[in-house]
Amino acid sequence: MLETLLHSLAAVAIVMCIVAVGYLFARKGYIKREHKGLMTKLIINAGMPALVMSNILGSLDLGSLEDPLLLIGIPVLSMATTLLIGLLLAKLLKPSPARRGGFVVMCAFSNSIFVGLPMNTGLFGEAAIPYVMIFYMVNTTFFWTVGNYLINKSGDAAKGIVEKRSFGKGLKKLLSPPLIALMIAIPLLILEYSLKKNAAFMEGFAAFPGYGVITLIQRSFVKMCGYVGNIVTPLALLYIGSALYEYGFGSLRPDKDMIAAILVRFVFASATMLLLCKLLGLNGIGSGVFVVEAAMPVMTQAVVLAASCDADESFVAAGMCLTTLGCFVLVPALMLIMRALGLV
Repeated sequence: MLETLLHSLAAVAIVMCIVAVGYLFARKGYIKREHKGLMTKLIINAGMPALVMSNILGSLDLGSLEDPLLLIGIPVLSMATTLLIGLLLAKLLKPSPARRGGFVVMCAFSNSIFVGLPMNTGLFGEAAIPYVMIFYMVNTTFFWTVGNYLINKSGDAAKGIVEKRSFGKGLKKLLSPPLIALMIAIPLLILEYSLKKNAAFMEGFAAFPGYGVITLIQRSFVKMCGYVGNIVTPLALLYIGSALYEYGFGSLRPDKDMIAAILVRFVFASATMLLLCKLLGLNGIGSGVFVVEAAMPVMTQAVVLAASCDADESFVAAGMCLTTLGCFVLVPALMLIMRALGLV
């Protein structure tokens, strides 16, 4: 138990080390304010679409899961609940318009891959990967639709834009490159799942003379996407480190908004997922993975998106750092609770 926890918590230490490198680079003047625009464009327009394609088409196989609809439905219900809690708290606490969208996103969505994947494989082994990928697909879809809309709205409020956008302009803002990648990858994943269930089709396709070329192209495309997508998390963490230097360590001091977001992220999100897994009869590795994923830190991409929209990036960056550090305490506690409830 101790060894697996140490392996998983090493992922948290890696995150903070890369953030520290970004901080030092900014302090030395290697990362400057004028570089931040390029970094956000690389992450959002190139890295994230590639990461979506790589993870969904390269790592997720619906055919290997017993009940894909149930496994997709549980994270959807969980995120919808925490999203609603975040929206209600935003109305109650009234955070500044520039940070309102970031506040709700911090409550609702978690770092499912860079921290969540090594955390879960450290705790549950390689069998955790399909469940992590299911959670990632739902989490990413919600973030680049609802989360993107909320943070863009906060950015508009920060810039004093109050007029209503036309449908066309609103759709253009919503249709970001990562969302377009999701709109391509998810139907392809479902199509692949449907075709693999048709044994006669698969047998005929395997006998097709161009089968080898088609599979080679598919694998090469996913591999290329993997290479490009690998820039996202390190570059985002370097960016966060530079933002912390720019805003100072004073930005890490939690106020009422930050405390509320951390409580939702760590307490309400994990409790909601625990309850859903218990009510819907999901036990074993699947429930363990989902509970740990639900309680992971704030998404690194949320910081970059907030910066690109001129929302309150310092608030989201501070939340990401504080929740990442909080994992050192939270994950061992979650494992004890899940063992006591018989979920893992």
